[in-house]
Amino acid sequence: MTRLDPSEQSAPTPRPLRRLPAPRVAWWTSLVAALVAASALASDVQAREIVITFGGDVSANRSRVAPQSGGTRFGRRLVGWSEWTQNTAKWFNGDINFINLETVIAPGQLRDARKKYTFLSHPNAVRHLVGRGVNLFSLANNHAYDYGARGVKSTLKHMRLERKRAGGRIWYAGIGRNDREAAAVKTFKINGHSVAYAAIGNLTNMNRRHRAGPRKPGSLGIRIPEDWQRILTNLGRTKADLKILSCHLGVERKVRLDRGQKAKYERAIDEAGVDLLIGHHPHVVRPIQKHRGRLIFYSLGNFMMRGARDMTPLPDAQDYGLFGRVYMDFDVRKGRMVARAVEIVPLTQMHAITQPLRGAEGRRRITVLNRLSRKELGDEALVFKARRNGSAVACLPGPKGKRARRICGRR
Repeated sequence: MTRLDPSEQSAPTPRPLRRLPAPRVAWWTSLVAALVAASALASDVQAREIVITFGGDVSANRSRVAPQSGGTRFGRRLVGWSEWTQNTAKWFNGDINFINLETVIAPGQLRDARKKYTFLSHPNAVRHLVGRGVNLFSLANNHAYDYGARGVKSTLKHMRLERKRAGGRIWYAGIGRNDREAAAVKTFKINGHSVAYAAIGNLTNMNRRHRAGPRKPGSLGIRIPEDWQRILTNLGRTKADLKILSCHLGVERKVRLDRGQKAKYERAIDEAGVDLLIGHHPHVVRPIQKHRGRLIFYSLGNFMMRGARDMTPLPDAQDYGLFGRVYMDFDVRKGRMVARAVEIVPLTQMHAITQPLRGAEGRRRITVLNRLSRKELGDEALVFKARRNGSAVACLPGPKGKRARRICGRR
């Protein structure tokens, strides 16, 4: 037999290989991946936290006093803009910083609308406030028409100039060259989230001559059913992660809610999906409500209102104003921004140089506010815990962003 070279020898017939199942990813690997993704999403959401600060009524001048470019007059003394805001400028540290601008804006005298009280502020006052961080304005109130249609046009002109100067990073609503503009919802982006904003006021004693029309400047009237419905419809049709509505309404110096006001404001949440309703006008602080997870501030009182009286001699429930700060995070399940914490600061000297009520004086006003809110709103009252320095906080359920955790922790 011829011996074969080993390289030519036939290999033994191999056994058939058993077919192995397709490889499977372990369940814990999928879980880890999901947790990592969720953690990344949560971190991203927290990074896009939105903080909103807000004060009530603001005017930089007293009634029927000529506006000054360099500041506001205290008798014969001209107080510069920086001195006027020396205690409040640092508070505008949110992503959105709101005030109700209760004045016509013009650099010089205009002919007024024959009212008892008329407010006219210099454009430099707005420029100063914008420079300090204010970027959201309500222009819808009973002083928007103090100088007639010409005054409305002047205010719009100077707000447009300030917006251009600020690179488009300020927003305002509530008045317009016609009713369509007055009813418009303004939309913009903050920290990657969409925001919708509208404002409506009470005209002047509900004087329909001050109401905007198809070819007439002005604002809409919150007590006029078709105007109120128009605002709600416009907001309801607007898709946004966060909806803010400013409302100017309420009997002056009355801390209890007007008849029907609670139902009216709750409609804004139920029908239009408003997340934060900011109220003002009565010059005093009214209750604060948490309704279906959204917030209603019925009245913040005065903030920096040079045309207002000194509220100090009034009782505890009426002698202070309120500055607020809301911390919001995006709730993926709900698909919108949700409030996670609220801070408030009681104020005094709102007619002059506003300052916080500190220590026991501040805490006393917080007690008054909590009692009022419980009485008017029952279980939906937002109740605050007073701090030693006179301010107060309410921590709400849910995961919190970095800034909210500083005041509430992770609870």
